[in-house]
Amino acid sequence: MKPILLLQNPSWVEQLISLLATRALVVPLAAVVLAWALHLAAGRFRRWALQRLELETEKAGAGQTPTVRRLVIDWSAKALRTVVWLALLIFILNLLRESRSDRDKLLTILREANEFLVRTGIPAILIIVVTIFLMRFTSALIRTGFELFEQRITGEKAALVRRRTRTLSSISRGVMQAVIMFIGALVLLSQIGLSITPILASAGIVGIAVGFGAQSLVKDIFAGFLILLEEQYDVGDAVKIGDTTGTVERLTLRVTRIRSLDGALTTIPNGSITTVSNLSRDWSRAVLDVEIDYSADIDRAMQVMLATATQFRQERPDEITEEPSMLGVDKATGTGVTLRLTVKTAPAKQAEIARELRRRIKLAFDREGIRVPAGPPLLPGHEPATLPRHP
Repeated sequence: MKPILLLQNPSWVEQLISLLATRALVVPLAAVVLAWALHLAAGRFRRWALQRLELETEKAGAGQTPTVRRLVIDWSAKALRTVVWLALLIFILNLLRESRSDRDKLLTILREANEFLVRTGIPAILIIVVTIFLMRFTSALIRTGFELFEQRITGEKAALVRRRTRTLSSISRGVMQAVIMFIGALVLLSQIGLSITPILASAGIVGIAVGFGAQSLVKDIFAGFLILLEEQYDVGDAVKIGDTTGTVERLTLRVTRIRSLDGALTTIPNGSITTVSNLSRDWSRAVLDVEIDYSADIDRAMQVMLATATQFRQERPDEITEEPSMLGVDKATGTGVTLRLTVKTAPAKQAEIARELRRRIKLAFDREGIRVPAGPPLLPGHEPATLPRHP
């Protein structure tokens, strides 16, 4: 019943038609439609430009290589869309400000809010939008620059340099975003009427106090910077720091995170690192100490070990980079003679190669009848206990 009554009320219909015909509603709607059309046009231009750029790179043989031109096209379209919607907001606020009609209470409230937005709100919004845009654009620009640098890396140390560039890319993006955000915050505070001079002075005093109280933090940051500068290790390297051995999962200016073989993630402050053993830098070496019985033929055992390792290298030439080396008798104990064999491997491959080579040497010894020590002789009265047999 209620909808029918509303439609039967001619005064209500006339008010609705009058409202639709007013400039306060038609012009903003037209502006929104125009802004949306420009938004779609910017997207179409971006897709057209990227497709044309991809065709050019394919003809040049570059494929999907990230380029600065692709980055500029992508972010220019995003900037254009941002400008369009900001311009729409400013236009609508100015339109409301020019309205002289006080009959509508809603427009009166909007005009009062508009005075504040024009003086403070719009500049503050512009500062926030520009700050976020610069943070994201700078991050994408740094990432693209490092990716272009990675693609030009060739040679034996290509993997090492790529890991280091990824670490530097992550740290550089974080630092630049923090700097831009700090500057944007200062400009925003100045715009809303707060004096930044006392804030900077207080920040200096607080910085001195924090410096005295956070000496370990400063020490960690300087140590992390030196680790990156001196290329001690990078993300993906197998390292041993103190009693912790594992793979570097994350490296920042403050801490190093190492994932051990059992899955434990250990976080080590960079300032506490005094000695680092990098197990995957340039090359690695597997050292095998195999003990044989005194009654076994030492020369024959050495030949079998060396032949087994040489055949293994032929199967995996990329992982075993040089011919195995038999060093000979390393030591003689009360139980047997220890023979030492060394194998030079690719970075971080020594453990895998050593495990497989020990298995093959054991099988080769079984075929050749080479005995290994059976253990120390048991003293009288220390024989292993046996379970009684049931009748």
